[in-house]
Amino acid sequence: MDDMAARRFMARPLSERLELVRIHGNYLGSRQHGGHRVHLYAMEGYFCELWMRLGLNYVEWIEVARNDDQLSEYVKLDPGDLFNGS
Repeated sequence: MDDMAARRFMARPLSERLELVRIHGNYLGSRQHGGHRVHLYAMEGYFCELWMRLGLNYVEWIEVARNDDQLSEYVKLDPGDLFNGS
C-alpha cells in the first residue's frame, strides 16, 4: 500500500475524496455492513471503501481500507464452483 498517497487522500474533505474516487477509482465490489452498503474501490496504491446508508442515496463516509479481514469480506467463494468448473 502506498501509505503516503493514502494519508493524502484521507486528509482531504469528504467531497474531494468522493470526486477522486469517481475519477480514479476502479470499482471492485460491494458488501453490506450493519445499516450500510459499502463499495470497494482500487485507487493508485491503495483501496478505499465508500459507505452509503441503506435506503438513502448519499455517501456518508469514505475511508482507506487497511485491514485484510475487511478486504476479505468482498470475496465470495462457493466451494462447489471449484469442483464444477464454473
